[in-house]
Amino acid sequence: MQKKIGVGSELDSYCGKCKLLLNHVVVAMVESDPKRVRCLTCQSEHNHRMPKPKSSGSRSRSSGSSRTTKTRSVASAAARWQALLADWDEEAAKSYSIYETFSVNDWVSHPKFGKGGVIEVPGPDRIITLFESGEKMLMQGKKRA
Repeated sequence: MQKKIGVGSELDSYCGKCKLLLNHVVVAMVESDPKRVRCLTCQSEHNHRMPKPKSSGSRSRSSGSSRTTKTRSVASAAARWQALLADWDEEAAKSYSIYETFSVNDWVSHPKFGKGGVIEVPGPDRIITLFESGEKMLMQGKKRA
């Protein structure tokens, strides 16, 4: 016999914020189906999403091609990194700080990621920098308190 679900009941639902299948509490119902739920981990409220059925274990042909695409993008990032490193200018490099501001083509020396180059400024408080380990989004221009 299946447990009757109602407002206040707990059930598994996919949380888009946590990106996981987690325990939720029902906050709204439509007839006998849960409509809105609240994640018990992050407390976000969203529409109930049924857990996706587990795959049968057989791989489709497309999963192999996505692996090839990923390998190509990693190789492409490595090539971009090598090109960036060839033009590296130690004297022009700025030490990374969240309080500094950067522009596209600025050289950055980061304490954790190492040498990098700013490749994009998506907003006044963010930069995308290419490091040997890949692209990283970093904060910039924070005001000192």
